[in-house]
Amino acid sequence: MLTIPKYLLDNCNTVIVLFIIAFFSTQRYLFADLYQLTCIIPLIAGLLSQNKNVPLGNTYLMISLFTFVDIGGGGDNIRSHNFVETYSIIRYLIYFSILSLILIRYKIDIKKIWKPFLLLITPVIITLFNFFDTNFMINSSILRGDIFVFIMTCLVLTNSNAKIFLFENKMLFVFLIFFGFFEIINYLAFYDFTMGYLSYQSIKSLIVFPLLYAIVFIKSNIVKSILFLCTAIVLVGYTTRMIIVSLFLTLLIYYASRINLKSFITGSMICISMSFIILSRQDPEVEESIKILVMVQNLITGDNFFESLKLIDPWRFGELQLLLDRNLFFILFGEGFGSGIFDSKGYLDFADFGQTAYSEKELISGIFYNMHDLWTDYGLRFGLIFIIVLLYDLIKNIVLSKSLLKTFYAMLIMIAVFCTFFSSAGIILISLLYLNYLHVDNLIEIND
Repeated sequence: MLTIPKYLLDNCNTVIVLFIIAFFSTQRYLFADLYQLTCIIPLIAGLLSQNKNVPLGNTYLMISLFTFVDIGGGGDNIRSHNFVETYSIIRYLIYFSILSLILIRYKIDIKKIWKPFLLLITPVIITLFNFFDTNFMINSSILRGDIFVFIMTCLVLTNSNAKIFLFENKMLFVFLIFFGFFEIINYLAFYDFTMGYLSYQSIKSLIVFPLLYAIVFIKSNIVKSILFLCTAIVLVGYTTRMIIVSLFLTLLIYYASRINLKSFITGSMICISMSFIILSRQDPEVEESIKILVMVQNLITGDNFFESLKLIDPWRFGELQLLLDRNLFFILFGEGFGSGIFDSKGYLDFADFGQTAYSEKELISGIFYNMHDLWTDYGLRFGLIFIIVLLYDLIKNIVLSKSLLKTFYAMLIMIAVFCTFFSSAGIILISLLYLNYLHVDNLIEIND
């Protein structure tokens, strides 16, 4: 098993390329008009490497997926720094390259067809009924996304080729270490809390990869603590609350099943360190900008638990009310692909046209399609059974799997499904991780 230092020594040329890609892909402040094109470098490298070294090429393609900019800002109606996005043609070329390789290498296992059949047959039947209902409104954009999820779910669950999209974990670890280093520089030198997020990219949560890798594979608590501190700094800049919450829950599940004195001490040190980082930059304006601080404050100061949850995020709370205030059948099996939900009781009446939570069409019609969480978004259309089965499988392998690599992938996917489910890049990333996760037991590890 190659250690990280040995990997660095044995792959000097690759490491230099990774350093260059990481540097330029994070320069959204210094090279604002060029940084978003950096993804072309790993795309070309990935395609050229397919004949000689497939895992190397696949890893470059994953890096190109991570470094393109699909979301550049928070919208025109809020005071935020809007970054330049990667041209659509480049993004779709990356999608096409990855999906083409998957389809070329895909081998169906007829014996596994029952898995997607049981998961998806009811939502599919409901969708077909909806098409024949002239009064039922289907959002074509959401429908396309749901069909894509349907196809990828079937493909992932029925694939029999264990090496369909192998990638090098150590290479990705090294790249994301470099990337995180330059993000910390951005945070310290350029970032302003009052101007929005440090990054808006849909799969930015992959930045937790080095920390999870160290927790699972590296024995040194010093290395783990350093990586946690560095990751915490970046996540504070990223601001997105769900990444922090999902990381905390994933680590809680992992450590709760392996609790001992050393783990308790390490976990305590990590929590204290993160608190210090957040509080060291605390002032009223900054505190309001860090969503995780607002969330904790509302939970602590609220007199009523449910009212506190509503204060944390009234949009998500209202969506959850909408989701659960339905027939039990639809709660479990969903409303069908492309469907929305009519807010007949005014759970989301407070939502305003000046905000970016919902589209103008949704606010006028009262029919909402774009939800903010995995369980409300996919729960609405695919049903909560779909979500429960997914999360149960991941949690089971975080807790019980004897394979460290499978545990690692389960933790990574757990965070990815919570934080990246809403974008095409996120669905592709989850699929790539899941393809390897499901076949860990059949592989001669190149990633250990």
